[in-house]
Amino acid sequence: GGEQTGGERPARAEPDGAEPDPVLSPLSDPLAPYRTRFDVLVERAIGTTSRPVEFNWRRSPAQIALTGSYLSELNNFNGLRVGAAVRLPMGGVLMELGASYAAAWDSPSSRLLALTPYRQPGHPDRMELDFAFGFPLAEGIVTTFPGFFPAVQMVFSAYGGLRYLLYPTGFAGMQLRQITGAVFSPSLTDMELENLDSARLASMQIDLGRYGLMLGLSNDLYFKNGLFLSPRVLLAVPLLAPATETELLMWADISLAIGVAL
Repeated sequence: GGEQTGGERPARAEPDGAEPDPVLSPLSDPLAPYRTRFDVLVERAIGTTSRPVEFNWRRSPAQIALTGSYLSELNNFNGLRVGAAVRLPMGGVLMELGASYAAAWDSPSSRLLALTPYRQPGHPDRMELDFAFGFPLAEGIVTTFPGFFPAVQMVFSAYGGLRYLLYPTGFAGMQLRQITGAVFSPSLTDMELENLDSARLASMQIDLGRYGLMLGLSNDLYFKNGLFLSPRVLLAVPLLAPATETELLMWADISLAIGVAL
């Protein structure tokens, strides 16, 4: 027969176990530059959701909130605070100014203690002023329970600040110069203690500290419309105790703030 002069060359069959023809099988994967490992994709997704998608609290000019907290001052008295706070975003930090009324009342244990000569340090009813800063540690979008609630922007923060105790009735009968000196004194003056003696509970020894350092953690939950909830746990750190002469050391303040970012 004659030679084939036209048409395509038939494919040559490869014997079993032989290498494929390099002309028909490329040596490199053309999609390799576009492939990404799974762990890298997960890391990128986490980085994306950590941005303030639901609510950008940094862009709000101010936030206002109602606050309430339970005081565990490591004595037999009960204590609660109610008040209000203004929070001002400053770049990546949240500054907070707050004012509260704090009340103390007896418990069964403190009433029994009043029948003995012993007394415990405590704080009578008072006003409290707070100046604090919140430093975000972690942020992200989280889902809530029950499931029909919308996703929220969660900001987990470290808090630190000063708490100033103000006893208006303690200034009774004092002159302006005496009041000015007392306001800036780290501990209560003798005249204030005399004025407050009638306001203390029967088994209470009035604590001398006028201000203290508060440190703790907060978990701010921002809804898309700007409403937020902020549960918080603060601890009184006795670094200023030598100056304030306080006897209440390392007590806790468990609080909740409900507010709106403007």
